[in-house]
Amino acid sequence: MIRFLSVVFCLWGQVMLAQVQLPEAADGRLAHILQRGTLIVGVKTDYPPWGMLDAEGNITGLEPDLARALAARMEVKLELVPVTASNRLARVNQGVIDVVIATMGDTVTRRAQAGLLEPSYYSSGVVAYGPGDRAHQSWEDLRGQPVCMTQGAYYNRTLEETYGVAGQYFPANREAKMALSFGRCVAWAFDDTALVQRVLANADDPYTVMEERILVTPWAIAVARGEAEATLGRFISAMIGEWHATGHILALERKWQIGESAYLQGLNAAWAQPSLCRGDPLPAPCLGAPPFPQAEETEPPPAWMLTLRDRTGIDLRVFHDAYSRGRLMRGLGLTLALSAVAILGALTVGLALGMMEAALRGRGPWARLLLAPQRILVTVARMTPPILQMYIVFFGLGGVLAQSDLITPGAFGVAALILSLYAGSTNAVLLSHALAQERSTRPEATVWALVPGAFQRAYDGLVAACVNIVKAAGMASAIALAELVSTVNLIVSEGGDVATFMNGLLVFYFLLMLGVLWLFRRLRGWVVREGAR
Repeated sequence: MIRFLSVVFCLWGQVMLAQVQLPEAADGRLAHILQRGTLIVGVKTDYPPWGMLDAEGNITGLEPDLARALAARMEVKLELVPVTASNRLARVNQGVIDVVIATMGDTVTRRAQAGLLEPSYYSSGVVAYGPGDRAHQSWEDLRGQPVCMTQGAYYNRTLEETYGVAGQYFPANREAKMALSFGRCVAWAFDDTALVQRVLANADDPYTVMEERILVTPWAIAVARGEAEATLGRFISAMIGEWHATGHILALERKWQIGESAYLQGLNAAWAQPSLCRGDPLPAPCLGAPPFPQAEETEPPPAWMLTLRDRTGIDLRVFHDAYSRGRLMRGLGLTLALSAVAILGALTVGLALGMMEAALRGRGPWARLLLAPQRILVTVARMTPPILQMYIVFFGLGGVLAQSDLITPGAFGVAALILSLYAGSTNAVLLSHALAQERSTRPEATVWALVPGAFQRAYDGLVAACVNIVKAAGMASAIALAELVSTVNLIVSEGGDVATFMNGLLVFYFLLMLGVLWLFRRLRGWVVREGAR
């Protein structure tokens, strides 16, 4: 009976609701879209069946279908662009894409960042996904435990602050799932919509989803800041209302074998009554659930921060928040520590392998045999991208070791090792050539005695290789090492001021590079003095 009434309401809505039309006088982004003849929509590709890649590499899913419906009504072509949770709002505000339809939770913080449209078009909660043989029954079971999380998810902070999990942040869902598979986390916290579908689609996998669902939040389509009130935002909002009234999204759920959600059924019932969903603002039943609330401040920021923001545009209010301030300090410390350890490691590796090459070169077949492993290591470390090396060691070799209960290599150790070998192999080549040149002028000297002169010959190359380590430290975020760049990106995605943080990063890395160069000049002076002795 209930299903019959739902169908009746749906048909009644289709009769009573006039089809949404483009405004006669388009402005802002909508005018640009119509003139360009293409609608560019940011969607997910790692969230089946809402957004994914098919066997041919094409983007498909429920949300791309919604994007096609928008483009068809606009009578323009459609271009789908993959986005992630951490970059989708930045891309729409930068104008790279026109619209975001990417499983995005509607939060108070995000409403301040971009134009989130009402009504909502879906909803989700948060659950934990983990191995069935040690499934966690409640969030209290996960308190203090390492839990994989995807960067940019609105609930990450709440899970850490309120539920006490130890978040391990990965740039995308693929990395989070891979880390879970290799024992890097005890569970993966993510949207229940995606994780339940993953379990249903992979019945043979030994993973289950926790029954306790928390932090239920509506999903919103987003446009750039200021466009929600313009013709583009008003047109898309009207289209969402039409989709609810006609049961279009419910039909897409059936198409993608998701199963009709009670949330959509409620919106469909409300919008199928044309007399109800009218006016501005719309009544609550037509909007869906309220947005996820913003984290509460214990006290307002000091007056000088507000004055500085108003007079200069430099917004430092995030430093008033203990949680964000703590993350920044940890990110800063990890970046400095990783850079220092990797530079020291690169110099040590380069010196050891370079001296070995210089000592054994031209010594006969046995020497070539001893040098073979060294040359293979140098070639592989130099020619393989460091990000790939991190993936192989952290997820592959490290995962096997973790599952065997022998040792679990940490993200910091893996990153430091890979960056040391990557730059150290280049240093080894530079120093081996420099040592050969020194030996041609001083054939009677020992290899160690040739090092000061070789260091001066290879100085510029050594500095360049080690400076590259500092620039490559940001890659460590791929293996859940929250260095400064990824930490800043997280804070910006949560509402931090883009200009303030990006300029701050620029100044920080400029000063860090100057510090590295100063240290190398001091090291060069010490080597010259030692060589003179």
